[in-house]
Amino acid sequence: MGLSKCALTAVLCVVMSGLPAFAQAPETPPRPLPLPPGMSPSTLTLADAIQLSLRSNLDVQLARFTPRIREQDVFLQEAFFDPNLGFSAEKQDNSTPTQNVFDIDPNDIQTPLEVIAVDETLHRYSAGFSDRMRFGGSYSADLFMTRRTSTSANQLLPTTYFSALVLAYNQSLLRGWGSEINATPIRIAQTNLEISRSEFLDSVLAVLQRTEDAYWELVFSRQDLEVNLESLRLAQELLKLNRIKVQVGTLPPIEITTAEAEVANREQGVIVAENTVRDAEDTLRLVLNLPKTDDLWSQPIAPSEKPEFMERTVNLQSELEEALRERPDLKQARLAIENAESQLKFDRSQLRWDLVGYAQYTVSGLAGDVEQPQVLIADPNNPVIIPPQDQDFADALEFIPDRDFPSWTVGATVSIPIGNNAARARYSSALLSRDQAVANYENLKLIAEVDVRTAARAIDTNRKRIEAAEKNVELQKKKVEAEQKKFENGMSTSFQVLEFQEDLTTALGTLNRALVDYRKSLTALERAKGTLDDYLKVEIQ
Repeated sequence: MGLSKCALTAVLCVVMSGLPAFAQAPETPPRPLPLPPGMSPSTLTLADAIQLSLRSNLDVQLARFTPRIREQDVFLQEAFFDPNLGFSAEKQDNSTPTQNVFDIDPNDIQTPLEVIAVDETLHRYSAGFSDRMRFGGSYSADLFMTRRTSTSANQLLPTTYFSALVLAYNQSLLRGWGSEINATPIRIAQTNLEISRSEFLDSVLAVLQRTEDAYWELVFSRQDLEVNLESLRLAQELLKLNRIKVQVGTLPPIEITTAEAEVANREQGVIVAENTVRDAEDTLRLVLNLPKTDDLWSQPIAPSEKPEFMERTVNLQSELEEALRERPDLKQARLAIENAESQLKFDRSQLRWDLVGYAQYTVSGLAGDVEQPQVLIADPNNPVIIPPQDQDFADALEFIPDRDFPSWTVGATVSIPIGNNAARARYSSALLSRDQAVANYENLKLIAEVDVRTAARAIDTNRKRIEAAEKNVELQKKKVEAEQKKFENGMSTSFQVLEFQEDLTTALGTLNRALVDYRKSLTALERAKGTLDDYLKVEIQ
């Protein structure tokens, strides 16, 4: 009813030949991940994953808006010093009752005097240019032109044209003196723009780290699945062998039960490992923000990179110095101190008195329009007759270049705040804000140093873990080989072989974990220094 001795020996050789292969698993091609029917995995390199995350990650997309908003804030503050050109036009009709004899035409005089209306029409036009200077001054040039038509006999000409050019200049001599003070809002807005750019870089570096971590976790989960699949295969092969041995009477039936129980246990491990792979794929999809139309969204992701060991020499002092130069959060803190200093200088200037000097120079011109001869009744016995004349605004403007009718004003205004409590409160607040910014910078420096030291230790620790894990795998392989030989000679049991196989499985998983953690620790160090973009050769715009 059983097999011959030669047949049994042949079966043992075929079955047991698969056991040593487990010990050589890292050198053999990985077993394919079970896939749904008709579905193939999509290969993804680390470089492709990084490019996808930079292009599609929502955190990166949201962070892009802040620098653009801050750039508009700079334009808004600079607009305070934009020159202004203005024009105006106005027409005004007035009808005024009067009994003034000088407002009544002699031909219209009646007895007794009646209240009559004096009609007046005004056309006013103006053009002006004004500009603010960054050192605290402002100047303006305004041209005014007025056309006046009146029925009043008190007016020499029925229609007159008036023009005036007004030049004015104001200068703050104490509180608002100097470009450094007046440009404070612009300087703060520019610094805020630099802060937002640094914040954007910080967000991108965080996404890069999450992307690489997610990629390596997917790599590890697939490797772990391969190890569990190989472990399951070996348990199944041992079960087949035990059934043959029980059939020929060289093993008790309990050995089949032992092997079956271990097969069931390892099938559970494969199921959990497969689920871990799917979770790792979804984590990577989340970081990449893949659209649902992308193949990587619906198909399994097969990372093409392997966590090979890369020697990294760590010079702690130079790493710390680089972190102080490059870390975005430290740059933001330094810029925040600059902002606080600028605001402090401005608020300190507001504690002064205010002295504003001003000057104004005006030249005027006048012309008239007479359609009919006008009689001037200043002397009834010798009236003056104004002949007809046709004049307009051009005639009134001719007086301005000649400066025949100039006027000027020079003055100064002193403003002395009593108590000046508001300015004092703002200055005290700015002083505290500056001290707070300095303290925050010192705190961030300490955090940066701890981050770099932690990442450096992790690199050293993971390097030692890899060395220890490699040695452990090598020893576990020898244990499995030795136990297999003892089992072949009837000096061991299925339980012991399965135990040693499980130890080797654990050792391989530990080695894979150490390799992945080592690559992640390299990334963590570059992230702690703020140089992850250079490390990954990524250009951030």
